[in-house]
Amino acid sequence: MSDEIDFKNKIKTNSSLFTNFVKQAVNASPKVQNNFLDVTEKVAITIHKILEDANLIVNLKYKGNEFWIENRCKTACFVDGGVDKTSIISSAPLSIRTGSYIVKPDAKDKNREFFEESMVFLGDLYDPKNDLYDFSDDDFDEDQMLNKKKDGARIIFEAATIIKHILLNRKFDYCFLHGPIEATVMPFTVLGFPAFTKFAVENMLPFYSKNKLNLEARHIVNVYLEALNCIKESKFPIYGIVETSNSAPYIKNLLYSYKSKGSISEKDFNNTLSTIKKYKITDTHLFEIILQNGQALRPLEIKKQINGFSVTSGSAWESKMDSFPSVQMGYIKVNNHSAPIRIESLILSENLIKDYEYILATARLLPNYGFPVGLNVVDKFAKIPNWMSKASRKYYATHLLKQAINSKDQNTISLAVKILSKKVRSWKNRPLGGLSR
Repeated sequence: MSDEIDFKNKIKTNSSLFTNFVKQAVNASPKVQNNFLDVTEKVAITIHKILEDANLIVNLKYKGNEFWIENRCKTACFVDGGVDKTSIISSAPLSIRTGSYIVKPDAKDKNREFFEESMVFLGDLYDPKNDLYDFSDDDFDEDQMLNKKKDGARIIFEAATIIKHILLNRKFDYCFLHGPIEATVMPFTVLGFPAFTKFAVENMLPFYSKNKLNLEARHIVNVYLEALNCIKESKFPIYGIVETSNSAPYIKNLLYSYKSKGSISEKDFNNTLSTIKKYKITDTHLFEIILQNGQALRPLEIKKQINGFSVTSGSAWESKMDSFPSVQMGYIKVNNHSAPIRIESLILSENLIKDYEYILATARLLPNYGFPVGLNVVDKFAKIPNWMSKASRKYYATHLLKQAINSKDQNTISLAVKILSKKVRSWKNRPLGGLSR
């Protein structure tokens, strides 16, 4: 069977890209529908040839039970964070916690596997002395800022948890984070995004210089950069693992490197990028087609924070982007039933293949699952349950009102009243179209 026929069949029979296209086909022109298979097949063939030429495809060994007998003495830590979903609109998310699930297969009883509530926070994470308190009348803008604050809180607390393990000299063989090892900071570079409180920074990063606690130094861009530099110096390997990719950084960087070497023309480079954009082809989509069961891609060095691209235009943080470390990004296709998972690290491991084989083994512990089971376990542990969310909301509402009254500032009191009086519309309170209740 030729490569052409093989890729076309893969696209049709075992591809999330094709599934997504079929769902949206009603909005596509007949020409686009007819050309879809041919176009994506050509892209797959092109990328596959480049991957083979660069020797980036690796066959991982999977030994099943034999693997765990050989690796039973290794300790792995899985990290994830949870943020209160029902936060009221204020200067900070109500409650955040990050959990660590630590496993050592050869240990006995309670030492074999246990949970740690590594970082817990309730209250004002962000400094109230900022423009965020100047609320606009647009609820959409308020909600957007709140979502960014929640994301920022989760990202920084997950990083702080890993740092805590590093500073405590934990004897881990591996540490895995549920999500990217380095998040894109673009959403937090918008005008008016608040800085963290001094209390929060001192507790998250105890090594942070006391002389660097001014408002600018406490902005998430600076704090997160400091955290990543600390993580980069870890004595044990740390990997961020992403279930699905909504972009194509690996493919784009691969094409750019080959264009720079003159291996592909400027025209072919631009045409391929245009096709990827037009058909919304991501790394996950393409590698799901190209890779075989148990294969991996060697990591490429990728710059996540790009000056003038990933930062809000005109942001004061544009010059800071070059200071962020590059990420080593690779992929593993665990089985034929799941999309490849993205593997990120801040340094290139000397034992890369063994590390990837460990990740593969943890992702095959459950049949047809395709993702490290430990990360699924810690994800459930880190989530904040509804009962805790409601309790923290009531506690914080009381705290906020007292704080506002004690300030004796009319604007602060008005803001607190606005926050506490904001109700969520329920179905039973919707209008009945003129009918009497």
